[in-house]
Amino acid sequence: MNISLPRAPAPAIYVDDAIHSWRGRLWAHLFSPDIEALHEFAARLGMRRDWFQQPPKASWPHYDLTESRRSQALRLGAVAADRSTTLEVAWRLQGTLTPAREARLAAYRASLPSISRPAPRPVQFALPGL
Repeated sequence: MNISLPRAPAPAIYVDDAIHSWRGRLWAHLFSPDIEALHEFAARLGMRRDWFQQPPKASWPHYDLTESRRSQALRLGAVAADRSTTLEVAWRLQGTLTPAREARLAAYRASLPSISRPAPRPVQFALPGL
């Protein structure tokens, strides 16, 4: 008898808007609460592991993406993240998501017109060794 076990949902991989200007180009961030899943996804985009940025050189773990790589990431299944999702994930990764910040995020999200609010997607974390 074959028993099929349900698969765990794949961790979300996010991209923010390409609004960060550097060296004459616009850049976006590729990030995830699951760092190993992030590395695997980045490899699918053809990105090298040494392009990964993390503290202390960066404020939070991520890869920088050009606009064309951002488009490719979206085609491969990355989720376009709004500002509040980006902040939530970054603060969680930094360990700085305080109740006050959670309240600010909730207030911001509640202020958005319902038509523009994406359906909430749970943020899952895989912390090695825990």
